[in-house]
Formats: sequence, structure tokens, C-alpha cells
Amino acid sequence: MHDTTTSTRRLTGAIPTGAALALAGLATVLPAQVQAQANTGSSVQVYGLLDAAVGSMHNTSGINAVESPAKKQFSGGLSTSRWGIQGQEDLGEGRLAQFDLSSFIRNESGAAGRSDALPAPVNVAADPYFSRAAWLGLSDPKLGRLRVGNITTLLFSNSITSNSLGDSTTFSPINLLTFVGSPLSGGTAWASSVVYDSPVIGGVSGSLAYAASQNQGGPNTAARVAYNAGPLSTSVALQSVNRNPQTFADGTSSNNTRAWQWAASYDFKPLKVFGHLGQIDNRGTASAPQSVQYRVWDVSAMLTMGSGRWLAAYGSRTTGDRPTAVAVTAAGGNVSRKILTLGYSHALSPRTEVYTLFARDETRTRQVPTAPTVVGATGSNFAVGIRHRF
Repeated sequence: MHDTTTSTRRLTGAIPTGAALALAGLATVLPAQVQAQANTGSSVQVYGLLDAAVGSMHNTSGINAVESPAKKQFSGGLSTSRWGIQGQEDLGEGRLAQFDLSSFIRNESGAAGRSDALPAPVNVAADPYFSRAAWLGLSDPKLGRLRVGNITTLLFSNSITSNSLGDSTTFSPINLLTFVGSPLSGGTAWASSVVYDSPVIGGVSGSLAYAASQNQGGPNTAARVAYNAGPLSTSVALQSVNRNPQTFADGTSSNNTRAWQWAASYDFKPLKVFGHLGQIDNRGTASAPQSVQYRVWDVSAMLTMGSGRWLAAYGSRTTGDRPTAVAVTAAGGNVSRKILTLGYSHALSPRTEVYTLFARDETRTRQVPTAPTVVGATGSNFAVGIRHRF
């Protein structure tokens, strides 16, 4: 066991006069500097979350016709592991200067990011270091908040705040159907963006987002309106992506897309229910335009019993249009994808919990190389894990 007590050591020998004067000066100046910093109301905090799981998993992008599950240890069963530094300075009269720098981490290997770069046809760049968040902002209690930098999209915020599995991108149906192996482009955060968040007035709040093109495509635009009153919460988010401008995690699509999503939840205590309804419109590119619409919906529930939470969710993404056919080895789901997830989470403390999750994933995919035909595939995912916040 390490000794955590503080030890001191006496200095022996004569101290030169000049050094003695310097030390005396530091003793006078440092307390004043510390007091001045305290008076500014500044604060900096290191925070994060580690999630480690073991289980039998298919590709989270969807089940293809020939895929088999892999037994593995991975990070991110209930939440994607991350760490960050955030802080603020009190500017007086309730005004704040704020920042957030946050990076994903794969705690099974220690590597940064969620995944390495993926080659064609996916063409997803590896996550930059602070790819989860890297923004600076100013807030005012009456005027709202303005942020600039790499910021979580309003659509992703709408999705993760209204489902029983939160921000899980390995087991939450609505997150998988909308953002992972989805026709949606734009990922879960936009670089080079400006976001305005309004103050909450009568339970109503709103946000507007604009991601500059930087001559890399775009611009992207989004809006969200939310209402929270007691046990009821509801919100609507809309976004337009004209090829994501220089962002990480650009999904699996290089197309221009439009999307909207309505979310709602009601807390009956101890049962809380959630739901989403939305649409993704794949418009293709300027050289290869498309018009394929996908309907996305889900329902989920969380039953709290003592220190435990029972979790259940079901979601579906379907289209009546004719999406582009893909190879038989590609992740399926571009005609339809349906996911059922069941789980249990038990709190060991306010910051640590253990969990077990099971999901059934079913896809129907229009595939080549033969004459395009719809091929069905199903698979099951299972994991047990631990999540710790700090």
C-alpha cells in the first residue's frame, strides 16, 4: 500500500542573501495571485467516463448476409468511453466564458478515438484527438449561450436525451438506426460550427446550429426546440447536411441528407417511457442525385427498482423507395433494419454500475452482384460490462 501522507524535509545550510530575498518576494506575491484567481470565479475540471464490456458482438452497422458474431472485449456498451477538460470564468452579472475539450478513448487498447480510419467505400477518417468536443463560448442568463468550434449535433442530442439507453451506440436502437450504418450523413458532431442556445423560458428552449463549409462541402444547418415540464419532456430537431465539412465520424454516407426527429418522454415513477418518430431523406450528390426516404421510429422504457434499472427498447428504419444495391458482405439494413434490446443495470455507487445487455438485430438489404435482390439477415449481440464516471 502506498503512503498517502505528506512528508516534509528540513533545509539545512545557509541560504544566500539574494535567494532569501527572492523567496521572501515569492511568499508575498503568490498568496495575492492565488486570491486574485479565486476572485475571478474561474474553474477547470477534468471529467470523463470509462465503459468496459465483454461479449459476443456483430458489427454495430448492421447484420450482413454472411456475418458471424465475434467474442471480444470492447469499450462502450452503455456509453462511449471519453475524457475531457471543461471550465468556465465568471464575467459578472451571471455571464460566463466557457470551454470544453473532450476526446473519445478505447480503454481496451488505450488508443484515442472510437475507431481507426475506414477505407472506401465507407471513407471515414480516424477521429481527431478532441473529436467529441472542442469549443469555446459565452453565456448570459437573459440572452443565452453562443458556442464556436467542434460541437455535438442537435439531432444527436435529441436522440440521446430521450431514450432508455442514453448515448449507447452499440445497443440503443434509435442511435444505431439513425447514426450507425445509416443513410444519414453528418455524424454526431460538426466541426467549424456556431451554435446558439436560448435561455429556458416557461420550460421552452431552443438551439440553432450552422457549420461553415471551409471549402470542404456544406454548409450544414440545424434547429431544435424542446419543452420540459415536470414528468413530461418533448422536443423536435431538424438538420440539413450538404456533405459534412471537415468533421470526424462522417457516418457511412457522402450524400446530401435532410432529417427530422420528434422525441418525447414521460416519467410515471418508477416507470419512464420514451419515443421517437423521424425521417431521413437521402438526396445523393450533385453528380448522382437520389430521393430515398427512410422512416425511423422507436419506443423504449426504463423501470427503476431500488438500485437497479430494467431497460427495454425497440426501433425500426424502413423505406418504400429503391436504395442503391450493396455487396453481400456489406452491413445490411438499407431497405429495413429492426432492433430489439433488453437489459439490466445495477448501481454499485452514484458513479459506478454493472450491466448486462442483449439485442436482436434484423436487416433486409438490396444486394448485388447478381440482379438486385432483397436479402434478410438476423443476429444477436450480448454483453456484460461496467461503467464508471469521474
